[in-house]
Amino acid sequence: MTGIIDGMAMTTPDQDKYISAGDLEKFSYCPLSWWLSKEHDPSNDALKKGITRHEELGQSLWKIDVGEKIAKESERMVFWYAVVATLIAITGLGLLPFEEAVSISEIMGVVALIWILAASFFLFKASRSTMQSKLVDYEKIILVFAIVAVVIALNAVAFIQSSREMAQILELVAIIWLIGASYFLYRSLMSTNIVSTLRDEFRVKGKIEYIDVDNSKVFRSERYGLSGRPDYVIKLADHLIPVEEKKGRTPRGPLFSHVLQIVAYCLLIEETEKKAPPYGLLKYPEREDEIEYNEDQKNLLVQKLGEMRQIMKTGEAHRNHNRPGKCTNCSRRDVCTEKLT
Repeated sequence: MTGIIDGMAMTTPDQDKYISAGDLEKFSYCPLSWWLSKEHDPSNDALKKGITRHEELGQSLWKIDVGEKIAKESERMVFWYAVVATLIAITGLGLLPFEEAVSISEIMGVVALIWILAASFFLFKASRSTMQSKLVDYEKIILVFAIVAVVIALNAVAFIQSSREMAQILELVAIIWLIGASYFLYRSLMSTNIVSTLRDEFRVKGKIEYIDVDNSKVFRSERYGLSGRPDYVIKLADHLIPVEEKKGRTPRGPLFSHVLQIVAYCLLIEETEKKAPPYGLLKYPEREDEIEYNEDQKNLLVQKLGEMRQIMKTGEAHRNHNRPGKCTNCSRRDVCTEKLT
């Protein structure tokens, strides 16, 4: 049975039958090779290496995600420890029986000004940031710094005399809290350094929203009978962008089969999130390409899915090229009846 989708005729897919983006990539490389892979797809060394590299990529991306969460949590703890230490120290100063209360008030006024300047700095950072995912929530930091500045200023005005012993205890507690803040600052800096190194190594931009690991979800479209798991998905400017990593040699331009695979992931994200990504990222060892996602690309994808279903129905597939190099590098060459010599 056929149906009309977006003005295009296509076979209505069985609800329990999905064509994977990986199979679509194989089909786009060579329909006959894809068809033979269903029964003749040997576990050769190249395939094993590919699986190993994919697992290593997943683990590295997972480390980036975990590292960013640790850095964010540690930075949050740094600020709260610093706030508590400051408040305790101010209270301790207020309890000291100083005769020069005016001088101490002036000192505390300067400290309050420093905190106000710090709040202004983070306000500037927040206004210049274009990243949706930040290691620090600048708005909360601004609020905390402003509150602390106000508290310090009020203590400067209402400076009183009381107990030297209690003041010394409070100053000691403040030092302990500052030590705690220093620990979390060190933890945050270490995590940030690891994350930065991994991001540079794998050229990862934006916030990682999805990673293809063992138990990660499979994106599915019942409408098109398509499924797939991109290597990972990042968030940039409110858009989810699928990313596919390709190892081996870097071609002169993005290969058609790889482009169609990225288009498939874009369609799956559009179907799942109800918002189409403007492009997908295709990354080779020496460069990366932004593959535009538009109606023409989508129509071509739907056309190829229809061709695949026709072959699945008839069981008849043929080579679609005259390139000996393709046949030479094909893992189904030994069982292919149409190989080029």
